[in-house]
Amino acid sequence: MKEQDLIDLGFKRNDIIEDFLGDTPYYYYTYDITNELCLISSDNGEAEKNGWSVEMFDYDNIEFTSKEDIKKLISLIEKNKI
Repeated sequence: MKEQDLIDLGFKRNDIIEDFLGDTPYYYYTYDITNELCLISSDNGEAEKNGWSVEMFDYDNIEFTSKEDIKKLISLIEKNKI
């Protein structure tokens, strides 16, 4: 998946200029579906090595690497929100 795919899907870029470890600035993308459910991408450093991927925030072992899969997931959840 490409960075532009995340942008096209409506993900918001989050820039981290400084963190507590003093690491190099980095960025990642998020998509807030509800107050409790957020999709979060890998950061740009990870994406350079392995490509962009998306996970559900605070949930392990589920990773999306296809724009079409993420698009379907967002569509299904948005359609069924109460």
